[in-house]
Amino acid sequence: MYNNLLTFGDIIELDLSCDTSQLINNISKYEWLKYNPRKDINRYGLSVTSLDGKLTGIDLDSISEYNKENNTSYNEASFKTFTEVYHNCKETRKLVEPFKPWLWRTHFLNFRKGGYFPPHRDMRRIDEQDSFRILVPIRGCNVPELYFMYEEKPLHFNMGYAYFVNTNKMHSIFSYSDKSCMLVMNVESNNESIKKVGDLIRWK
Repeated sequence: MYNNLLTFGDIIELDLSCDTSQLINNISKYEWLKYNPRKDINRYGLSVTSLDGKLTGIDLDSISEYNKENNTSYNEASFKTFTEVYHNCKETRKLVEPFKPWLWRTHFLNFRKGGYFPPHRDMRRIDEQDSFRILVPIRGCNVPELYFMYEEKPLHFNMGYAYFVNTNKMHSIFSYSDKSCMLVMNVESNNESIKKVGDLIRWK
C-alpha cells in the first residue's frame, strides 16, 4: 500500500492542522536538548515520545551511534512512550492523535541559524517500508528562513499543516533563522496507517 500512496505524490498535504501560536506558546516552556549532541550542529529537539516518557532520553541522539557505543539495539519503534509534551499540549495531541496507534519516535526540531541536515535518504536499503514520515512545519520553515531542499528543489509549506513526505528520496535542510521549528512523526508503515494517510489527504 505504500507504493499505492506514492501514486498521489511524494509530498502530500493532509487535512490535519493545529493552532501554531498556541503550540509555540506551550512548547516554548520546555528545555530543548541538543539534537544528536555528538555533532556540533545548531539543532535542538523536544521529545513527544521517548524510551521511558522522560525528556532526558536517548531519542534525540543518533540511535545507530548510541547502539554501537552501548551494545544496544534500539530503533525508531523503541521510543513510543508519550512525554509530558504530549500530555500537556492540546495542539500536539491534535496532530498526533490520528497516528497514535502506530506512532514511533516523535519530536519537535528547532533549527537555529546555521542548523542543517546534509543531503541524505532516511531509508538506505531496498526492503519493506517499515515506517514513514509525517512532518508538520510549525514556524519559519519556508524560504528565506529555512531551505528544505527536496531533490534539489525548495519545498513550500503551509505552517501548521501536516504533510506526508517520502523521505526515501534525497533531501536536506539548512536554516537561516533561530526560530525554524517542525514536528517530525515516525509512523509504522502498515495497511491501517497508510489508509489513515489516505483518509486525511487534503483534496484541493
